[in-house]
Amino acid sequence: MATKNPVWARIGLAALVLLLVVALVLGIIWRRLTALPDWYDAPEMIAEDGGPQIDPDWVRIPPGEPHAGGYVLRNPHLRTQGKPAPLQKAIKQSRATYDKGDLEAGAVLNLSQMDLDSLSAQERERYQQTIDAFPALTGRDVYVGIEGGVDRGDGRIAIGRDSKLRVGDTRYSLATAAKRLGMSEAQLRESIEKELAKLNVQIPAE
Repeated sequence: MATKNPVWARIGLAALVLLLVVALVLGIIWRRLTALPDWYDAPEMIAEDGGPQIDPDWVRIPPGEPHAGGYVLRNPHLRTQGKPAPLQKAIKQSRATYDKGDLEAGAVLNLSQMDLDSLSAQERERYQQTIDAFPALTGRDVYVGIEGGVDRGDGRIAIGRDSKLRVGDTRYSLATAAKRLGMSEAQLRESIEKELAKLNVQIPAE
C-alpha cells in the first residue's frame, strides 16, 4: 500500500492554510467596504411624520451625542429643487457633519437603483469607471462619502489637502481614488466639490 509523500502533504496543508488566510482577509475587506454608518436608519434621520428628516440648514448637535457642539445636516440630497439628478433615486439617506474645521459628508446608496436611462454618454462612461474601480458599490446599500479638513473659499466648500474618500469603512486618499477611477486628482477634487456645492449651504461660522 502506497504511503503519502510527506513533502506533498506539507505543500497541501500550506496551500489550505493560505486559502483560509486569503478568504479571511477578503472577508474582512468586504465587510469594511460594505459597512454602513451608525446613523443610517437611526431615529434622528426620521421626521415626526415618518418621512425622512430634512434639515433646511445646519443644526447644532446636542450634548451627549458624537460631535456634540458641531453641526449636522440630514438628508441634504432631498433639498434640491427642480428635476432630480439620476443619482438621487439611488440614495437612501445622506448626512453631513461639520465640527471644528472637519467635514464629513456622504450618502448610503444603491447604484442598482440609479436612473441609468437619463445619463449622458459621458456620465454613463463615468458610471462604468466607478463600478469597475469599486465593485462593492453594485447591488447593495453602500456608504460613500468624503471626510477631512475643508478650506473656505468664496463662500463655497473646498476640500482640504488631506481629505479622504470613504467607501464603507475604508478610506482612500484622493490621489489613490483618482487613480482607480482613471482621472486626475484635480478632476476628482473638482467633481466632489461640484457635488458638495449642490448642498447649497455655507460652512458654519465658528
